Amino acid sequence: MNSSIPSISKNPLNKIIGLSIILSIGFLLVILAGIYGNWFPIIIGIIFAIAHLPVAITKNLVSSNSSDYDFNFDSTTSLNSKFIIEIGQFITSFLLISGIYLPILLTHSKILTEFASALTIVGGLLIYGTVYSFSHYFDQVEDEDDGLTDLGGGVI
Repeated sequence: MNSSIPSISKNPLNKIIGLSIILSIGFLLVILAGIYGNWFPIIIGIIFAIAHLPVAITKNLVSSNSSDYDFNFDSTTSLNSKFIIEIGQFITSFLLISGIYLPILLTHSKILTEFASALTIVGGLLIYGTVYSFSHYFDQVEDEDDGLTDLGGGVI
């Protein structure tokens, strides 16, 4: 009985379904804010949805340039890859801060109501958190040996 409980919590389908529910709640809040206010919350929701793309793209660019068998110990290549990753993080943080403070600015200028602004911020943070969790979950390398040991060798 106890062995079935960990298999339910480790089931990746349960994690995907849970994250999808949270993502749909985030989009629902943003759409409700758009109905309650005007169409600006929809644009802010799109900003939150694409905010993680610069990090994903720069991480992919850096990882595609280096391989497992790259023995280049030049310090400039590591500085360049750190620079590219930091540019992606800067653009992501810029989009997140814009997504948080744009509803506050629109509320201050009486374009959005306070309720629509709160719905937009909460929904946008749910959207970004879900996109980040999805990407973080699928980037993890799972070390499941299934009880098998490495027998050595290489090519059969």
